[in-house]
Amino acid sequence: MPKVLVVCYGNPLRGDDGVGWIVAEKLQQMSLPDFVAIQTHIQLTPELAADLSEADLVIFIDACDAEPVGVVSCKPVTPLPSSSSSFSHHLTPELLLSHAQRLFGRAPKAFLISVNGSKFDYQDTVSPAVREAAGKAVEQVLRLLKEFASQSA
Repeated sequence: MPKVLVVCYGNPLRGDDGVGWIVAEKLQQMSLPDFVAIQTHIQLTPELAADLSEADLVIFIDACDAEPVGVVSCKPVTPLPSSSSSFSHHLTPELLLSHAQRLFGRAPKAFLISVNGSKFDYQDTVSPAVREAAGKAVEQVLRLLKEFASQSA
């Protein structure tokens, strides 16, 4: 059975950086197919490479410090060339995919859904524009899941 992994990350105690956790909560309240797994993390870590290597599709959800606030973007991500792969405390989705490829011989198809934010100070709430954008990010996830299901059928 195909497997989709949705990796929502960011720090929910740093304002808009917590949008991934809001998206995860919204997705967990939905009736998603059994082949979809949702994970939340404060940051990406090398240990996630094993989970990625077992997935057919990975969707990363994160906030970015960009204007205009509340804009949601979705882009494909691919592993970095192996020469630029190193372990770090600041992993990107591309670098994590590289680790999966190098360590486990497999990197899945992947996308990064980013939500533009501007308030990343210590607070446990996101700005109103980012909260609204979380719904748009969920719509992007559902669109990718629909495309994946139609291609896997």
